[in-house]
Amino acid sequence: MSKILLSSLILATALSASLTHASERLTLTDEVKQRINASLTEQGYQVGKIKIEDGLYEDYAKKDGMRFEVFLDSDMNIVRVKED
Repeated sequence: MSKILLSSLILATALSASLTHASERLTLTDEVKQRINASLTEQGYQVGKIKIEDGLYEDYAKKDGMRFEVFLDSDMNIVRVKED
């Protein structure tokens, strides 16, 4: 039982550290905004405001008349889409 608890604690700590480092290395330069715009436009989104939240790029976008919050990682992969 204690081995499972210890393993869970180590994993949680590693994930927390990973998210902290991810948010530290993300920057929102004009080049990054252009890459996000190109990536999402290619997928049919109309790109809106872009910001960094919880270690991810967050874009307020529209597609097919609906509004979304689109979250991307540093490689411009969509990791989550939330209907707004």
